[in-house]
Amino acid sequence: MSFEGVRDDGFSTLAARFWHPVARAVDVAPGQVTMATLLDRDLVVWRDHQGMAHVVDDLCSHRGTRLSAGDVADDGCVRCPYHGWRFDGGGTCTQIPQLGTSRPIPRQADVIAFRTSEHAGLIWTCLVGEDEELRPRPTWDVTEAGTHWLHVGATYDWDAQVFRQVENFCDVAHFSVLHVDTFGNADLQEMDAIHVDVSDDGWHLSFDYPYASFNPSDGSGPFDMVFEYRLELPFTVALTGASGPGSVMCIAPSPMSADRTRLFWVCAFPLGTDVDADEYEEIERRIWEPDRAIVGGQRPDRLPLDLLEELHLPFDRLAVAYRRGLAALGFTVPGARRVDGAPAPGPRG
Repeated sequence: MSFEGVRDDGFSTLAARFWHPVARAVDVAPGQVTMATLLDRDLVVWRDHQGMAHVVDDLCSHRGTRLSAGDVADDGCVRCPYHGWRFDGGGTCTQIPQLGTSRPIPRQADVIAFRTSEHAGLIWTCLVGEDEELRPRPTWDVTEAGTHWLHVGATYDWDAQVFRQVENFCDVAHFSVLHVDTFGNADLQEMDAIHVDVSDDGWHLSFDYPYASFNPSDGSGPFDMVFEYRLELPFTVALTGASGPGSVMCIAPSPMSADRTRLFWVCAFPLGTDVDADEYEEIERRIWEPDRAIVGGQRPDRLPLDLLEELHLPFDRLAVAYRRGLAALGFTVPGARRVDGAPAPGPRG
C-alpha cells in the first residue's frame, strides 16, 4: 500500500493497518453508490442488489473517472459513467462494452478492492490485507447483544487530527467549562486525579468518572451519574451512561487524512427506551459543535506524543496513557513544538 506524496510523517501507512468506518449502513441502500475518503484515498462504496456492501478505489482504470458518479448495474457491479465499464466487489473488470463479448478483458483493467465488513450500523473497510492488519475490526458487543436498539448518528467532519478528536471525547475536565449550556455543571470545575486502567495487552484503556450532570433537554438536575469510558487503541471509544441509564455511545472517528476526520457515532439504548430521534440529534449537535470548534483550533495540529511537549496534571491521566499507547504502536509526531517555541513542561502527578 503506497501513500506517495502524502506528507503525514508515516501516519497514513500505519493507520491503514486498522479498520475504519467509511459510511453509515443506512446511507447505502441496495443498488446505491456513494463516495468516501479514507487516509487521502478516494473510495467508492456500493451495495449490490442482494445487499452486500463493497469498497474499491474510486478511480476507473480507463480514464480516471470517479466510479462514485456511476451506478449499480443489473449484475450488481459498479458501472463507470463515462464508458460503461463494470467492476465487481473484488475489483475485477467484468465488462468493457467497447470490446464486445468475444475479446478478452485485460487484467490491467482491474481496480483495487478492499475488505469490507458491517457492524453497529456502519460499513467498515481496511486498506491492507489480513496479513498486514494490526487489529481485527473493532466490535462493540452491546450493539449485537439483543438487549439494545441502535441510533446511528449524523456524521461530523472535523478539521482536526483523529487523535485530537479521540482525546477530546475522553477529556472530562472540560465538561464544567465548555458544556455548561447542555449537560455540564459549572459548580464542579475542581477535579481529583483520574485512575486509568490499562489492559495487560496494552490495547484497552478504561476509567469511570462520577459526575453530577444536568439534563440537556430541559436543564433539570443535577443528577448523579457515572461516565464509563472504554477506549480501544487507537481509534474507538465506548461511553456508557452519557445518554441515559444503560445507554452506550460508541464513536469511531475515521481519518479522512492525517489532519481531517469524519466522526461516526452510534448510541445503543436499552430496549423499551423511548427517544425522540430529532431531539436527540439536536442535543448531540449542541454538544459536538463547541468540541469541534475547540479541537479544530488546537496547536500543534498533531497530538504531541512526547509527554514533555505539553503540561499534564493528575486529571489528565487518560491523555497521558493514550499518548503513551499511541507512541508504543509506532505513531510519531516528528518536530512537534509549542507555538511560542518554548520548551513545554512535563507531566505532573
